[in-house]
Amino acid sequence: MVSSKDFANWLMIQFEQLENGVSLTREDINQLTGRQNFSVVFVHEIHYELMQHGIAFVTDTYRERFYMVRVQDNPWRKQLEDAGHQQTYSNIVSINMTR
Repeated sequence: MVSSKDFANWLMIQFEQLENGVSLTREDINQLTGRQNFSVVFVHEIHYELMQHGIAFVTDTYRERFYMVRVQDNPWRKQLEDAGHQQTYSNIVSINMTR
């Protein structure tokens, strides 16, 4: 049975060159780690190990699919300003009231 740290290291080695993320199923993780099941703590520990390299490891609501994606430091305000939406973020409450 593989530890979360060892699995995170394996994922890093296998997929560190990918620009886009990859997805895994619960069955994939069970097969790759030799586990019959795993907890959310196991997933959090993988996420913790990968985040040190700028990669997130997250799951869907049902914890059936898992996603390994690069994290970018791209502040939301700058993103909106670059797209020409300076006033869009002035007040979320007022945006909701206008609908």
